[in-house]
Amino acid sequence: MRYNGGMTDAAALPVLVVDDDRIILRVMTSWLRENGWDPEPHESPLEALDSYARKKHPAVVVDWSLPGMDGLEVVRRLRSVNNSEQAYVLLVTAAEDAGLLQRAFEEGVDDFLRKPISKIEFLARMKAARRVCLLEEEIRRRSSEHLERNLHDAAMQRMSAVAGAVAHELRTPMGALRMAAERLHMKRDRLPDDLRKVGDRIEELSRVMAETMANVLDSFGIGTQVEFWAEIDFSQQVKAGVDQARSRLHQGVDLEVEVADCRGMGDGMALRRLVANLVGNALRATRTGKVQVRLSPSVEGIAVLEVNDTGSGIPSELLPWLGEAMLLNSENTKAGRYVQGNGIGLGLCRKIVAKHHGQFALRSSPGAGTRIRIELRTDRPSPASAEGPDAFFASPG
Repeated sequence: MRYNGGMTDAAALPVLVVDDDRIILRVMTSWLRENGWDPEPHESPLEALDSYARKKHPAVVVDWSLPGMDGLEVVRRLRSVNNSEQAYVLLVTAAEDAGLLQRAFEEGVDDFLRKPISKIEFLARMKAARRVCLLEEEIRRRSSEHLERNLHDAAMQRMSAVAGAVAHELRTPMGALRMAAERLHMKRDRLPDDLRKVGDRIEELSRVMAETMANVLDSFGIGTQVEFWAEIDFSQQVKAGVDQARSRLHQGVDLEVEVADCRGMGDGMALRRLVANLVGNALRATRTGKVQVRLSPSVEGIAVLEVNDTGSGIPSELLPWLGEAMLLNSENTKAGRYVQGNGIGLGLCRKIVAKHHGQFALRSSPGAGTRIRIELRTDRPSPASAEGPDAFFASPG
């Protein structure tokens, strides 16, 4: 498996070292280990090739003169094993023949070093190799993400048509369910206690289903809800959003809500959905500890909403994919495990924040919970466009 666990300047990069001289091999291995590499030494070129076929080391140091095959043959076989992600190859040689060195470069050698080996020169060349390895890995990563997002966008266009058709078929039975819930609510005082509970549950489920369908449609850009931009009570909408999410509260978890008085221009229904989604996610991820919701007073036209939890946290490899509807899954993120959620809720939250001319910062790590800070403008006379790039930041910590 190729080393792609997040190459960084501080990471120990794997390097395959091949030399039949045991003393030189031991010396080079020691130098590399002391200078930010994870060397794997081999005296046998066949064993080295077998290891490379399995691990795809980003860098290889190989001696020209080896038993059974020369260094150039090793390079040829390396290149044939992995054409798409080729290793950076440093050839060590005592040869002075310029023609041989020219042939080495033609065979795919990236750099060479003459014997006797100078430690300073060897480490300088390996430092250059490290920069090349890191750059190639970053290019591959960005190219892969770009391809994934293009494929995702094409799939979303097709799925939006399906979502619209399904929503059309669901509106009629959902409308009937809501009307039945409203009729039961009107007669609530005349119903026995057991039927009151049934009526309340039907009313709650119909509301949740309507909110879920609205979230899905808005995520696909085919929502039908009319935007309502006016002066609203931010604190009232935050409290209502928290109340909608309370059903996910686990026993033993404290839900702390601190909401200051705050009024301003905005979309009340959207703000309520924003809070319900964020608090619902936090409660779902928190089995012990607490979830804190805080709305700070508006200062210079900015209201600050914070949602913090002590839950399971989010692995760093998932952070780049957050808020991308239907893109957050174990296949795209290479997480190799089940990823709860599909990104629709958080994607909607990003649009709501952007609509309120806001900024959205999320920090999370496994076992340390998640901290969310959102700044919303309260002094804008009209909503901003939710299309295009937004001020969303996700980082570990």
